[in-house]
Amino acid sequence: MIYSGRSTKIKLVPVAAPVILITLPFLLLTMALVAVITGQTAQAAGNGLVIVTDKLLYVPDDKVNFDIVADSAGRNLSGDLVLKVYPPASPLAASAFTATPIYETSVRKDFSLTGQAVANYQAETGDLKANSGGYPVKVSLIQNGEEVLWGTTWLAVTDGKGHEPLDLVMLWTASSPPQRNAQDKFIDKNLLERCQANNQSGESLLQHVAFSQKYPQLKTSYAIEPALLDQLDDLADGFEFVGGDKTGTFSDISPEARTASDCLNNLRQLTESANSEIISAPYSFVNLPILARQGWDDGNGQFRLGHDVLTRTLELPAIPPGTYAPELYVTTDSLRYLAATGGEHVVLSGNSRINVQGRDIGGETSYRLRDLSGERITSFFADDAASVSLLGNRPDPNAFFAALVNNYLSAQPDRLVIAASPTPTPPITIEQRDRVYGTLGGLSWLQSMTLGEARQKYRPDAQPATLLKYDDPLAGYVAQTYYQRLDGVHTDFEDYRAAVDNDEPELVRLTRRLYTAENAYWLNERANPDDVNKGLEYLDEVSRAVKDEAAGLNIKIDTPLVQRSGDGEATVTIVNSKLYAFTLDIVVEGNEGVSFPQGSERRLRVETGKTQFTVPYHSEGWSQLDASARSRGHAMVENAASIHPIAGRIWLALGIIFTGIGLGAAYILLVVRRR
Repeated sequence: MIYSGRSTKIKLVPVAAPVILITLPFLLLTMALVAVITGQTAQAAGNGLVIVTDKLLYVPDDKVNFDIVADSAGRNLSGDLVLKVYPPASPLAASAFTATPIYETSVRKDFSLTGQAVANYQAETGDLKANSGGYPVKVSLIQNGEEVLWGTTWLAVTDGKGHEPLDLVMLWTASSPPQRNAQDKFIDKNLLERCQANNQSGESLLQHVAFSQKYPQLKTSYAIEPALLDQLDDLADGFEFVGGDKTGTFSDISPEARTASDCLNNLRQLTESANSEIISAPYSFVNLPILARQGWDDGNGQFRLGHDVLTRTLELPAIPPGTYAPELYVTTDSLRYLAATGGEHVVLSGNSRINVQGRDIGGETSYRLRDLSGERITSFFADDAASVSLLGNRPDPNAFFAALVNNYLSAQPDRLVIAASPTPTPPITIEQRDRVYGTLGGLSWLQSMTLGEARQKYRPDAQPATLLKYDDPLAGYVAQTYYQRLDGVHTDFEDYRAAVDNDEPELVRLTRRLYTAENAYWLNERANPDDVNKGLEYLDEVSRAVKDEAAGLNIKIDTPLVQRSGDGEATVTIVNSKLYAFTLDIVVEGNEGVSFPQGSERRLRVETGKTQFTVPYHSEGWSQLDASARSRGHAMVENAASIHPIAGRIWLALGIIFTGIGLGAAYILLVVRRR
């Protein structure tokens, strides 16, 4: 066991001590400092310890200050507080804290607490055996030989000398769960709160321009969800709010609408910043492999609608060439969505490398990927350790710099490091981001660049490689149940969409609702029933609206009451009460023995009003004709009529019968009644 040498200071503040009135202010101040630095509350995580360092990056022989916050959750605990430093490792390594420590020291013996306490520890990197690299660090409270509390952090150390600089791309995302119901009435003001100037949470939409101005030497690429921009645009035009007890209508000159308008103008400034880049994205951050699972064309539609909203609301001169794949996730059958919508390059998860067949791309920065149909797109691979550490669900800036340093010091480093967000809106706080950007801004061994600049510098091999990745990403009972409902509504919607012009306002309205219902917010394994119920409201509204639109159509088929031969002519009448046209396949079918000499199917553009035509047929006996107006082979409306052919002999027999009946009636009237 190696114990600390020089430069060691320990200060312990037990909350439950008798001198609580003296120590409590100091404890609260320390806890507040920890919250500001880490973006966390002072309440320790489930493991009981939170460790904070005074810097994110150190140079050799630098002094490291650890603030260790312990929380016993009300238990009476006592033991030795031990700090261990492990060999350099990736933040994604499953065994980073199980290797043999390179350094171990007792921070405090006989450490007792009931509630919370803070310990401060200081040592030089050399004393910690941390010369250069990204080191895992663990602090544990050992009681009777058992680890009862523990916490971890990372220590990044380098002087930035002797190695070729790295190029760094930071790809951030900004999205929002739907803030309105299926009737376009807003039920949540969270989006407006994110636009407030005094909002200092990590969800603030104003922070991006603020950081671009504060750190002009650092470049950032942004994927902004078009559905978020769409909602802001509608808020700026005036809106109706029905959430909670604050219902009401807000005009376009209300403070709320002006807040949304100012927020959009703020985001537009990103397009004017030399150190900011906007890339394209689907309308909602949908899970593309789920759409591809059924062969739906919605992925292409999501991108087309997303391009329209993005360019219109941000006033872009053209569609950005860079493309964002939500969650950095793509399969062979969903790659076509990225390649077929005009995007020139995309960032994928680093794990996607293992699914590229026929090539060893371990050290390649980018590649020209194709699917089995030949669609292709330039693909960059994110550094998973850096991406998850900074922009994942649990941001850890210390781990982010450990990943950068390990890459920089590697014998075969990736010269381009892409930290891309695998989550819709990274939960990193403004304070954490400020520490990260402030540290990056002074580094000579990192070159900041946009994704577009990276594509110019790191052009892929012209020979494409095939991506082979097939799997079903849908997990969880709630998500599976939701998907089944989506599958049924999608079929009805596609029937309607195939029959209506693309620019028809009602179709555009329903398309936005369906694409919102396809958001990964409802379709992930972490989806909860309350949120999914809101998504189901969108699907129910789409289903109801499609049925209402189809109810505007009526079809009727008429045949002669009786006909003298097997040949006849049916009259088909279609009435369209909607103010727009449908393109439909009109199909007339008969039972066995019925034929149609001139065909029984025709495609018609059914304008508003009445459309009528005839269909000749031949029947070998009494039968029935069925007429239907179809889209994609599915009947939207249908009707039936009977065929009554009567042969010549039957006509003669009927004539005799009717003549006899007539003579009999005349006899009764003229003879019998007169008597």
